[in-house]
Amino acid sequence: MVQAYKKFWLGAFTFNKKTSRKDFWSALLTHIIIFVILFKAYHFFNLLDFYQLTTLWQTFASFFQLIFNLYFFGSLLSFIALTVRRLNDADLPWGLIFLNFILGLGTLVLLILNLFPSSPRALKFKEYEINSSQEFNNLPETKTLSGIFKDYFKNYFEFRGRTTRRNFWWVQLFWGLTVILFLFLIYLFNQFEQIMFGYNFIGSMVLRLFFFLFILGTFFPQLTIHVRRLRDAGLSNLGLSLLLGGTSGILIFYQMFTKTLKITYTTGHYQLVQYLLFLLVMIAVLSLILVEVMATGELKTNKKNSLFEKID
Repeated sequence: MVQAYKKFWLGAFTFNKKTSRKDFWSALLTHIIIFVILFKAYHFFNLLDFYQLTTLWQTFASFFQLIFNLYFFGSLLSFIALTVRRLNDADLPWGLIFLNFILGLGTLVLLILNLFPSSPRALKFKEYEINSSQEFNNLPETKTLSGIFKDYFKNYFEFRGRTTRRNFWWVQLFWGLTVILFLFLIYLFNQFEQIMFGYNFIGSMVLRLFFFLFILGTFFPQLTIHVRRLRDAGLSNLGLSLLLGGTSGILIFYQMFTKTLKITYTTGHYQLVQYLLFLLVMIAVLSLILVEVMATGELKTNKKNSLFEKID
């Protein structure tokens, strides 16, 4: 089941192969279980909203709702690819995937079709398997600065491979300086427009738009380069997922909690909780930075470990 679910994510862009009935339903069952867990967590904290610490439980409910939505939209392409490969395996037209547009009934019909056994006529399609390149082999290291940034955007969706400490921090330096420059210019334009017009004018709005597009455009390359750097330091796939996912989750939750406090005017009632969350955020962020400044393979261990890679 774990291997099938792994194929579910790694095969997000693979439509020209086939997936067995067993792998399809194993991946789908795991997918549904995760959906149910996230929905139940949202429902549980939403019910606690009627008791003490209302704002805290409300934030937890909103947080799990956000994770649920992100998981749903983030997995759409993987689910479509999985369904197309299953249709290929049953020797059915891939265009049947559009039955999903007929809400409810169409999806049910499609699921029934995916119960069909593998067809002996589907010989033109090879079984989808996780190949060696998907098992995160090293990417060649680039020495020049131009090459570093070329690779940064070239590997836009590349979660495989590794990124050395030197290449990673050069990218982070320029990315951080760009963010600081944007924030400085936005502040400068805000002050200028307040003096000249008494309100924010088109200049600051255009700058905010460009800043938003920059953050949006660099989201995936930033995510993938962090994943490759953590793997290069010696973390396993599980280890880097826990560290990067945990840090991101805590940051998002802290921001949501702080925003909810401001909206509900209950900051004074949750000062201790807010302080503890801030400490947790700092610990998580510092832990992430500490790993990312480590040398290649520094966290590798001699024995097999679920969190760290084993020394070859």
